[in-house]
Amino acid sequence: MLDWSNNLLIALQNNQPYPSLSDAHPEATVKDAYVIQRQFVSALEQSELWGQVVGYKAAVTAKQAQQAMGIDAGIMGVLFSHAASSSGCTLQLDKPTLLETEIGFRIAKAITQPVSIDNVADYIGAYMPMIELAAPNLTQRPNAIDLVATNSASFGFIEGAAVKSRISADIDSIQISQHHNATRAYTVRAGEVMEGQLYALTWLINEVLHQGYKIQPGHLLITGSLGAMLPAKPGNYRAEFAQLEEIEFTVA
Repeated sequence: MLDWSNNLLIALQNNQPYPSLSDAHPEATVKDAYVIQRQFVSALEQSELWGQVVGYKAAVTAKQAQQAMGIDAGIMGVLFSHAASSSGCTLQLDKPTLLETEIGFRIAKAITQPVSIDNVADYIGAYMPMIELAAPNLTQRPNAIDLVATNSASFGFIEGAAVKSRISADIDSIQISQHHNATRAYTVRAGEVMEGQLYALTWLINEVLHQGYKIQPGHLLITGSLGAMLPAKPGNYRAEFAQLEEIEFTVA
């Protein structure tokens, strides 16, 4: 099991789906999967296949999804500069990808100790609308073990215009709507993740530290999917984030 990250890297280099850790090693735990994730992330950094580490993401934040996977908490993954884009981009995708509306947070100073909801705002320099590009890239239906080991479907993201002001619980009131061509896919509030954005952000920071990663100034944190996860299909997309700026993009 210790060399499983090599299998993942080879699959990625050959543009193939990731092999299933849970199939090959039924005894593997989530803890084992995080060990492999860290090895895989290190291998990705050294190979420069996905560029540099630029932050972290929360995944499987919905209770229903957690129950389906037999876990009692969300999971986290590492964001790379690969496929990082901005509003107005055209995406050329080489694998099945899910589009997720999220809220992102820019770290203002290094975090080395666990934070609380009461002080998490002290570490945030800006927040912004986000579209995450999630690609499980697995040979079978995702489960917690395989997702964690393969870096939690991390693939890319589209970053919207940042707002440089102190965050508060008011961020939960942001109304988000996602549109594909002329059709609105859904409308959701930013607070509909875990127990609100500050809670989700606090959980993510503490989980990142718990898993042995470093949080540095400039890192980006995204707190989990809001609304439906849309399979990326050709066409024009527009995500409205109420008082924040829209994100527009095209899937070729």
